[in-house]
Amino acid sequence: MRALLKSVSFVGLLLLVGLVSASAQQGQGSGDGHSSLYYLLQAAISLAIVVGLIYATYFGLRRLSQTASTRKGGRLRVVESCHLGGGRWVYILEVADRILIVGGGSEGLRKIAEFPADELDQSQSSFNQQGDAGDGTSY
Repeated sequence: MRALLKSVSFVGLLLLVGLVSASAQQGQGSGDGHSSLYYLLQAAISLAIVVGLIYATYFGLRRLSQTASTRKGGRLRVVESCHLGGGRWVYILEVADRILIVGGGSEGLRKIAEFPADELDQSQSSFNQQGDAGDGTSY
C-alpha cells in the first residue's frame, strides 16, 4: 500500500510541475486552437488510466494466486519453504494429517521425510524451548 501511495504522490508531483509550466505558457497556445494545458491534461488522464489498469491487474493476479493456493477444503498446505541456492528448495508440506519434507531442484521433487502432523508441533515446541534456554548453540 505504501508503494501505491508513493507512486500516486510522485505522479501528482509531476502533474503539478507540468500544470505550473503549462499555465506559464498558456498565452502561447498552439496553432490548432488547443493550449498546452489541454494536452497536458489529456496526457495526465491517459497516464492515470494506464497506471490504474496496471495496479488493478497486479492486485487481481495476486488475489487469484492466493485463492488458488489456499482453496477452501483443500488438504494441501505449504507450511514453510527455504531456498538453498542454485535452484534448490526445501518445502515442508502438510497433506491431510501428514507432514512431508520435499526437496526440489532442476531434477524435480523428492520426498525427504514423512511423519504425522502432530510431530511437527512437538518438534517446534521443543526447538523453541531449546532456543529460549540460551545454551549458546547455533544451527
